[in-house]
Amino acid sequence: MIVSSSMLRSSAMYIGYQILKEIQKENTDRVSIYDISKALKTVGIFGSRQLMIGLSFLYAVGIVDFEEAMIWVKK
Repeated sequence: MIVSSSMLRSSAMYIGYQILKEIQKENTDRVSIYDISKALKTVGIFGSRQLMIGLSFLYAVGIVDFEEAMIWVKK
């Protein structure tokens, strides 16, 4: 199976990984969605659709929770 790098970069799992990486890098309990959006732009993910796909994936598997503009990893 051949998958291009652009297809991988738009997958929910990759975007979720980038979101978790940013939360870990911030080293705080809660991270703003705006900070995550900025971090995704640095790795080439510009759209809000990709941000929502990544957050939906992480929420669906029970890793993160969010309220308004703040996101945190469930413990």
